[in-house]
Amino acid sequence: MAESYKNEVMPSPEQAGVLLIHLLDRCNLHCQHCYIDASTNGDQYLPRRLVVRSLLETERLGIRTVYLTGGEPILHPDLAAILSSNIPGQLFQWILCTNGTLIGSAEASFLKAAHAGAQVSIDGDECYHDAFRGSDGAFRRASRGIQALVAASVPVTVVVTICQDNLSCLPRLVEWACRLGVRRISVQPLQEVGRGANIRKKKLSQEQICELFLSLSDLGYRYRKRHIRFSLAYYSKSLLLAHPCAAYVCNGEKCHRHVAKEIKKLVIRANGIVLPEVPTLNPRFALGNIYDDTLHDLVTRYMAHGYEDFHSFCRKVFMEVMPEFQAPIVPWDEIISERSWII
Repeated sequence: MAESYKNEVMPSPEQAGVLLIHLLDRCNLHCQHCYIDASTNGDQYLPRRLVVRSLLETERLGIRTVYLTGGEPILHPDLAAILSSNIPGQLFQWILCTNGTLIGSAEASFLKAAHAGAQVSIDGDECYHDAFRGSDGAFRRASRGIQALVAASVPVTVVVTICQDNLSCLPRLVEWACRLGVRRISVQPLQEVGRGANIRKKKLSQEQICELFLSLSDLGYRYRKRHIRFSLAYYSKSLLLAHPCAAYVCNGEKCHRHVAKEIKKLVIRANGIVLPEVPTLNPRFALGNIYDDTLHDLVTRYMAHGYEDFHSFCRKVFMEVMPEFQAPIVPWDEIISERSWII
């Protein structure tokens, strides 16, 4: 998914190769922040044949990690069959992104058989989580799901959407997750897209972003001997300034990897639309639709004829935002997503 400058250097597998597939737009919960506005009435879902066809192209595209999400992916009628698909020369790692409420021993077993990991969304203590996810008992059901996954030796990451209301919840949440056997916590920002736009006032300020970063650093030190890993879905400002390619602003011969064009992440939405990099990006930047063409052909054509529009947009936002952004940690994907809808 990269085009090198004069064919000098290609990106390493660690720097490219993520495929995020939204299998459907139906969900059993009604989360306040859902960026794709999933609901119990969602009727879009990707048929197994298109999903498997795309998976068969992963090696050609350099994909090393495949995330299956939704809505709630457990509700997809062919999820088990997709996970058990025979992909010749399969080199990628499966990750299932789920709310955890529908996972029992059977689901944990087929995830284990597929050598898959799981990301389970938990946003605070029981009272807060149930309210934020729009369902009484969601926390208890998700807890049982995590226990089933851990018992089956499926690696679990707890994903926390952070806003002003739950900024102080992390210490308690980390201790709870540790007791359940979770070994990774991933923190992501509230985005002002989908239903998240309805609670935009709860987004973190730049000062709160810094506070969150310091809190995670403290937690990482405190839990280092218990082997808990932490990640934050933000970028270092110094990294972005030194290497704009991390902000999707590739610059050819000036790039330290000499990459002129690159897509690090491909996103397939439940309606078949394929987006570069950011799941909540305005579809005007789409590569096309997998109902119309193969994933590989969409990428090839986009790199030749459509990439410059997205690249120019990212560069414009970069030049406008970075000089004025004061915090050392930047929610870049959130910024790109929100700006894409107002241009």
